[in-house]
Amino acid sequence: MENRDPIYVWWDIQSCRLPYGYEPLRVHVAVKSAMRNLGFFGPIDYVAVTVKGWSYGDTLNRIETTGFRIKRYYAWQSCNMFIRNNISEWMHSHEPPAVVVIISCDKGLGSLVNHLRVVDGFKTCIIYVPAFTSERLISIPNFSLLWSDVLANAPLVDPREYDLPLREVRAEAIYVHPSQKSVAVTVGTDLRVFDLIEKRRVTLMGKSRRSCRKYSTNTRVVRYGASGKLFVCASNDGWVNIWSAESWHRLYTMVALAIAIRSNDSHVCYADTRGDVWVVELDGIDECKVSPCNKTARLLFRSSSIITSLDFSPDGRYILSADLDFKIRVTVFPKNPLRGAHEIQSICLGHKASITCIAFVWNSELNQRYLLSGSEDTTVRLWDISSGSLLHTCDISTMGEYTESNESEPPGQVTITDMCTIPNSTLAIVAIQSFPGLLLLSCTPSISIKKVIRIPGESFIPTSISLSGSMKLLWMVSGALNPPRSNHPVFSRVKVISCIEAALYSILGDDQIPGGQKLLEQLQRKVPTEDCGECSNRSCERSNNV
Repeated sequence: MENRDPIYVWWDIQSCRLPYGYEPLRVHVAVKSAMRNLGFFGPIDYVAVTVKGWSYGDTLNRIETTGFRIKRYYAWQSCNMFIRNNISEWMHSHEPPAVVVIISCDKGLGSLVNHLRVVDGFKTCIIYVPAFTSERLISIPNFSLLWSDVLANAPLVDPREYDLPLREVRAEAIYVHPSQKSVAVTVGTDLRVFDLIEKRRVTLMGKSRRSCRKYSTNTRVVRYGASGKLFVCASNDGWVNIWSAESWHRLYTMVALAIAIRSNDSHVCYADTRGDVWVVELDGIDECKVSPCNKTARLLFRSSSIITSLDFSPDGRYILSADLDFKIRVTVFPKNPLRGAHEIQSICLGHKASITCIAFVWNSELNQRYLLSGSEDTTVRLWDISSGSLLHTCDISTMGEYTESNESEPPGQVTITDMCTIPNSTLAIVAIQSFPGLLLLSCTPSISIKKVIRIPGESFIPTSISLSGSMKLLWMVSGALNPPRSNHPVFSRVKVISCIEAALYSILGDDQIPGGQKLLEQLQRKVPTEDCGECSNRSCERSNNV
C-alpha cells in the first residue's frame, strides 16, 4: 500500500549545489522521483535555504517557479543553525506521521536528525554529497541518498511550459596539455583523455571504487600543471585526484572544493569545506617520479569564507583564492610553505556575484601583470595584483550588439563561463553563457572588445576553452542544448581555432584538428539523454529503515 504521509524538504543550496548547466526546474522533479522510489507518494512542501545577498543569476527564480520557498540567512550565520531553527519552528505545528528530508552535507545536523527520528518519530531522509559528509550523519536517518543520484534520475522538463527560455547546456570542460601532448574532455559524467602523440585514448590508472564515485556528477575542474607533468581533475562530489601526465598513474587523492598547482610543480594547494587552504609538497618532479613527499598536508592559511577557486600566479609568487563573499585574496606564497602563509598581498573587492573564472594577463616584455576575473554578475574585471585595486570593469550585458544571440534570453542574465589569456600579450579570450562564439578582449589596462568570433553553421556555445601555448591553438568544447522530448541524439562537440589573435583566424575542420577523426570519435561520443554514469545509478539506502 502506498504511503501518503506528507513530505517536508529543506535544501541547503550552499553545501549541495547544482552542477553547472543543470536545469534548476528539474530539482523538484528529482526529489519527488527519489521519494517515490522509496515508497512515499504524499504531497511535498519544499524550502530552499541560501545566503542573503548571494546571486545565482536566474537560478533562484527558476527554483521558485516550481514551488520552492526561498529562505535566506546572513553570511555570518551558521547554515546548520538556521535550518535547525526553521525545523524547530515547523515541529511546533506538525507531528508524525510525516517524512522529513534534509538535503545538506552539514555535519552539525546529526543531532537534529537523530531527535526527529528517535524522539519525535518522524521518518527521516538525508540527501548528501559523500566527500563532504561524515559517516555518522548518513547513518542516523531512516534513508540516505546521494545528491548526484537524485539529480541524475530526474526526467528532463520543458522550461517553455513555465514560460521560461531553454538554458540547459551540458557542462563539458576541456583542457589541453601545455605542449599539446594530450587533450582532456569531460562528457556528461565521463572524463576522457586523448594522447595526441600516440593517437589513442588514455586509461587513467589506479582508480579505486571510492575515487570512481566522483564521476557520478560532472567533473568540475580539469587542468594540467604548467610543466605538463601533472594532471588534476575535481568533481562536484568533492573528490580531487592528481595523476602523472606521463605514466597516467594516480599519485594523490583528496577532498577539496578547489585546487591549484604551482608553476614549477613543487607544490599543490587545495581548499576544504571550512575555507582552510592546505599545501602538499611534491618530490621527484625532476626525475619524472612525481609523488607526495608528505602524506599529511600542512595548513597554508585560513579564509573567512568558503573558497570556490584557487590559482597560482604564473611566476609562482602568489596564490589567489576566490570565495563566497565575491572577493579575491592575493597571498604571498612563502619560501617555506609548510610553516604557513601569513602575508596577504592584497584583496580584490568589487564583484557582486559568484566569481566563475580567473586568468592572468602576463606580458613580461611590457612589464604588465594583471589579474582578470569573470563572474555571474555579467562583468569581466581587471585588477592590479600588488595593490588589489580595480583597474577597469567591462559589463558584458550592456554590449548587446556583440553578444545578442537569443531573443528569449532575459536581459542581464549573462554569466562569464570561462576565460584564458594568450601568453606574453595583453589579449584574453572569454566564453559567455548562451553566446555561440567568443570575445577577444584587449587589456591595456582598460578592457575593450578587439574581436567577436562567431562559430558559423551551427549553434556552438563554448562551455570551456583552453589554449595550447606551444601550438597557438584554441580548443573549445560545447555540450549540446538539451531540448526536452527531443528524439535527436545529444553529442558533445570539440572545435579548434588557429591564429585566434590574428586578423585572419580560422576554425579548423574536423580533418584538420590534431588527432583527426580518431580524436573526435573518442571525445565527441553521444551523451546520455539523462545525466547517468557507471556510478550514478547506484543509490545508497541504509538498512536501518522502518
